[in-house]
Amino acid sequence: MVMIKIIDTHQHIWDLERLNLPWLNNVPALKKGHLLADYLKASEGTGINHTIYMEVDTHVDQKQKEIQDMTILCKSEEQIMQGMIISGNPGDSRFSDFLEINSDNRYIKGVRQVLHTPQQPKQYCLTSDFMQGIRELGKRRLIFDICIRPSEIQDAVELCSKNQGTIFILDHCGNADPYIVNGQRIGNTSHMNSTFFHTSEYCLVGILKILLWQFHKCLLHPF
Repeated sequence: MVMIKIIDTHQHIWDLERLNLPWLNNVPALKKGHLLADYLKASEGTGINHTIYMEVDTHVDQKQKEIQDMTILCKSEEQIMQGMIISGNPGDSRFSDFLEINSDNRYIKGVRQVLHTPQQPKQYCLTSDFMQGIRELGKRRLIFDICIRPSEIQDAVELCSKNQGTIFILDHCGNADPYIVNGQRIGNTSHMNSTFFHTSEYCLVGILKILLWQFHKCLLHPF
């Protein structure tokens, strides 16, 4: 049987000897290194032949180091990693300068700012400074990955509708609880109504970690 070639567009790996990920303090099961070699071993036989690295919300002082480390992997002989989504804050006054510093890096395909952390105020993505940063991404033909609280999906809709010159990816299917979506658990899914998909002409839906173990069967598992 011919194996389907797959591009993993949301690859997370990290080396804790190089980067500090503060959020791991609350997730002890993940608080260890997850290197490219580990990923290659785990994905063996799945058909994955290329990846796009997804930033891992490292410490704010190490964003540039993360970019440098992933650029080295993109240039490596394995050539499995084809590009990266980097961490950046569109609402930061230095965001444009940050993009300019990295403008010659052809492996950078877009930016993500995790918006569901306790430190992020509600509706931060709708502030004027944030919107300005989002428009700057569009001018540079870079995408923005939306990683937001499920209850704030409507804010993402507004963000997209006001910035149609920028392409958006909705990460983790809006961080919806898969057990609620598939009916195994009772919960409110009103925030995932079809309103969001009215913006489909300029907004794509991101991956929810679907692992293809066999051609005829896939395993959906919430991480």
